[in-house]
Amino acid sequence: MKIKKDRESLLAEYEKGLNYNRLTEYAEKCKIHKKFYLGDQWYGVNAPDLDKPVLNFIRRAVSYLTAMTAGEGVTAFLTPYVQSAENVRLRDILNTELERVIERSKLSVHTRRAVMNAAINGDGILYFLYDGKGVVCEEIDGTNIFYANPFEKDIQRQPYIIVAQRTYTEEIREKAAKNGAKSDIIMPDGADGNISANPMSLLLTKFYKEDGRVYYIQYTKECIVTPPTYTGYTVYPLAKFCWDELTADCHGTGAVEHLIPNQIAVNKLWAMALLHEKTAAFPKIFYDRTKIDRWTNKVGTAIGVVGNPNDAVATSFRRQDMSSQVIELVEKTIRLTKEFMGASDVSLGDISPDNTSAILAVQKSRAIPLENQKQAFIRFAESCVIIILEIMKSKYGKRRVQVCSADGKYNTAVFDFGAADVSQMNFVIETDNSTPWAESIQMKTLENLFEKGILTDAYDFVSAIPQSRLKNKQRILAKLKTAMPNDRAELSGEK
Repeated sequence: MKIKKDRESLLAEYEKGLNYNRLTEYAEKCKIHKKFYLGDQWYGVNAPDLDKPVLNFIRRAVSYLTAMTAGEGVTAFLTPYVQSAENVRLRDILNTELERVIERSKLSVHTRRAVMNAAINGDGILYFLYDGKGVVCEEIDGTNIFYANPFEKDIQRQPYIIVAQRTYTEEIREKAAKNGAKSDIIMPDGADGNISANPMSLLLTKFYKEDGRVYYIQYTKECIVTPPTYTGYTVYPLAKFCWDELTADCHGTGAVEHLIPNQIAVNKLWAMALLHEKTAAFPKIFYDRTKIDRWTNKVGTAIGVVGNPNDAVATSFRRQDMSSQVIELVEKTIRLTKEFMGASDVSLGDISPDNTSAILAVQKSRAIPLENQKQAFIRFAESCVIIILEIMKSKYGKRRVQVCSADGKYNTAVFDFGAADVSQMNFVIETDNSTPWAESIQMKTLENLFEKGILTDAYDFVSAIPQSRLKNKQRILAKLKTAMPNDRAELSGEK
């Protein structure tokens, strides 16, 4: 596919992406899904005399699905295929820097938000950049990214990708002037209505591949801000997570879309029940207008009647109670909807297990319905790690790093990230979606094995301890390696 690089063609490609979203109503659907998640579920309804209650079970269910899929964090580390001394040293350096990047970029926070966006709108997208010091991560809304092939699901197989971002006009002008473009013709957009106070413009970035390399062009509606530039990467700096994939569609579908009719039905039933109780809960008074001209409920006020006041001139009427089936229907609709989403009372913890077996049964049963999403999330996390390593290899160059020596001490050394051969490493991604109960059981099992003499090696014992239970785990392992016999160290490949 020939990549177009002139301004007219670039703008035409952007309009093509907008038209596709209009035809599929993707942008409008995302807007509605977000409103229902946040609780604005009576948006656009003209009913001034009707109370508008919201029983927002969608938000709780989505929060649960997000937590179960993304877990509490992402842990990534590399293991060499061949356990040579050089590969072990490379592994330690890359793992240390990878851990630093994950912490600095708040990758766990961004991946959780990407999963939440996917559960709501179908897609969660992360954008990785290099800010001169390290790798940073940003979230991109699915409506602000446009693909060359709307039928291709794999983001890395797209011929080109366009990312739309609104940023300060002054920053765009400075970047254009630096690249030799006419910066004074770049004008702020008027869509936000505050041009003078906060001038911003739409900046479009087109990523494309040529000969296995990723290039980019930045442009506005007036001019090209950054000419074709090699990123230094072989993969797009974009990672996408789909909640559920659609056939022949680059966008996915989330868990919210098909729950909206149920949410609307619950809200309507509850609103009508409130209206019934508000209008008919109190007794109605009927009086004889031939004897009383006007009725008043004021305390101590005399009421004049025509005729004998001892005759019955007024009576009260109480309506029949509302059928209890309405409330039962509301509760049953909410309960069945959450169960079909996999967010049953057992999953949400609305039961009280009283023994270890029950706790494990609850933990296991709640994880089964989300296996497909969990596997997709692990692939998504792998894509993020691959992009981070690409940026490190391309942008870091030679840097001073800390290396743990055989005696457990950390030494400073100069390492060339550009020369690192990552192809010799295997990616291991772990998502911490376990509970303290699971870690406690693992620790108890290890202790039992060690006490009974089944597990006798201290190195194996420490290696099996969860990272959250032993903060200085790597340093302890390094000291244990020093005390290993040579034959044991050579056998394990750790020396």
